[in-house]
Amino acid sequence: MLISMPWALFNRPSIQLGTLKAYLEKNGRNIRVDTEHVYLETASILGPALYHWISRNPWVSEALYAPLLFPKQFVSAESLAMKHVRKAALEIKSRFDYKTLVERLEHQLAEWVACRDWDRYAVIGFSVCFHQLCASLAAARAIKKKSAGPRIVFGGSSCGTNTGKSLLEVFPFIDHIVEGEGEKALHDLCASLNGEESDHPPGSSAAELSTRQHGIRGKNVIAADQLASLDALPIPDYSPYFAALQKYFAAAPFIPVIPLEFSRGCRWNRCAFCNLNLQWCGYRSKKPARVLHEVTTLAGLHSCLDFTFVDNMLPPRASLEFFQMTATANTDYSFFAEIRSAGGDKKLADTFGIYQRGGLSSIQVGIEALSSSLLAKMAKGTTTIENIAAMRHALENGIRLEGNLILRFPGSSESEVNETLAALDYVFPFPPLAGAAFFLGHDSPVYNNPHKYGIRAILNHGDNARLFPQSVLPKLQLLVKAYRGDRILQKKIWQPVQEKIKIWQEYHAARGRDVVDRPLLSYRDGGDFLLIRQELPDGTILHHRLRSTSRLLYLFCTRIRTVQEVEKKFPGLPAARIVSFLAELQRKRILFCEKNRYLSLAVRDRK
Repeated sequence: MLISMPWALFNRPSIQLGTLKAYLEKNGRNIRVDTEHVYLETASILGPALYHWISRNPWVSEALYAPLLFPKQFVSAESLAMKHVRKAALEIKSRFDYKTLVERLEHQLAEWVACRDWDRYAVIGFSVCFHQLCASLAAARAIKKKSAGPRIVFGGSSCGTNTGKSLLEVFPFIDHIVEGEGEKALHDLCASLNGEESDHPPGSSAAELSTRQHGIRGKNVIAADQLASLDALPIPDYSPYFAALQKYFAAAPFIPVIPLEFSRGCRWNRCAFCNLNLQWCGYRSKKPARVLHEVTTLAGLHSCLDFTFVDNMLPPRASLEFFQMTATANTDYSFFAEIRSAGGDKKLADTFGIYQRGGLSSIQVGIEALSSSLLAKMAKGTTTIENIAAMRHALENGIRLEGNLILRFPGSSESEVNETLAALDYVFPFPPLAGAAFFLGHDSPVYNNPHKYGIRAILNHGDNARLFPQSVLPKLQLLVKAYRGDRILQKKIWQPVQEKIKIWQEYHAARGRDVVDRPLLSYRDGGDFLLIRQELPDGTILHHRLRSTSRLLYLFCTRIRTVQEVEKKFPGLPAARIVSFLAELQRKRILFCEKNRYLSLAVRDRK
């Protein structure tokens, strides 16, 4: 049995469960796998709107299951949850009663455990990702109390490195931790329980196992042994999710979003704040034709057209080839994916055009900062103008872009904050980013080199102290940490950015669909002239007309151009005149300049 607890997004099956089920049943002798998407039942009990809000708020998610593990934490966990609920919309506040919700979750868990024959299973595995730790621990303990026979295994992104080992040490009802990729590890565990020999030779990483010190027999920490090729994976088996969907949402059916996997790991894998790749070693991707086969097969099986790539980052070349294929497929597929800004690639506009024609309708871009100096500190490998180019080209091609600005990054300077404030004036016409306060991730580069970022001490996060008792917390290595350093200074200097982001978001929210249907900064081409419409933050609308060579120069800069490239393109114009003209466009905030690189900001109005 493989289990995914709340608070996974309810409108999609678990790719972890679907992939592991398909792999184990294909490659294992005498292995049968059931899967349980427990979160789907929870969403039907709480209602989709409330469930969705909780699933997007990590501390609230964990706080609702913490009292099921540690009843004495009820009061502190409630205060943690309510701290976030107070900021929610009125609809959520009116429906969120902490005590009632905890009781409903406790009742659901008890009923779910009671009505299943756990003795049928040799192994019960929990996929534990973000927001699922307390729920998975509560369920595992309840199952173990009912049936001591099955081995309980935890794996997933919340069990990487020594985080998983600490769970094994603290919670005796966990028998095994899988560190990293689960396919071969679970296969070998099942094979050993069946008395079969492992497919892996002695000395392979799957054989490097350690034993729980306090007495449970067997090999308990199963190290990662990665698949050499992702193309060898079978198509995920999502049939149990769709069967559960018919059961729990028969009266209010919806069309799910299907998760896909193009790659594992991150090709860049250098960002200072990131700990999302702890479970992977290296970067691998599937062939485009293989991914297209998965899409067409899953769409046919489940009558769905909406897909989400779970990759930390799409492989640039392979994904471009994939979207060229889907563009000619004569189907209305819609995809979401996380991508990286193209690092100054002058073909970025063409790339986004191929994405859009291939059905990539929504993207998450790792913007993170609008200060090139700060981006360098973060080791992002991008610059402000490149991030702005991604925002511009996404809007022009009708692709919804989501992204964050990391606020209060340790070691940020006031000059970097001022650079960010200045850049916000130029990106105001584009759909707003979200502000996200920096958090210290366990085993991230900042965590591993704290003094470089002015961090004097690393501590357990204070909110975790509201979830776990002091008898337990010091023994756990949880993914979110607190630190001592320049936090007070960072909070102070970033406050103006936070306020400016709020104004940006509120202005666009008030416009609603107009932000897409009529961008705030757009141009119409008259052949020998351009008409540029500019809507300012105070609502004032300005119009600019560029004629002849001015038109050509502005259009040339709709992709990032250096001043040398502009001078070469327009050899008949004096260099001083070119620079003066571009400076005037920059002053009007219809063009952005960074270190002699230029980008026209208006997008074409095709209405």
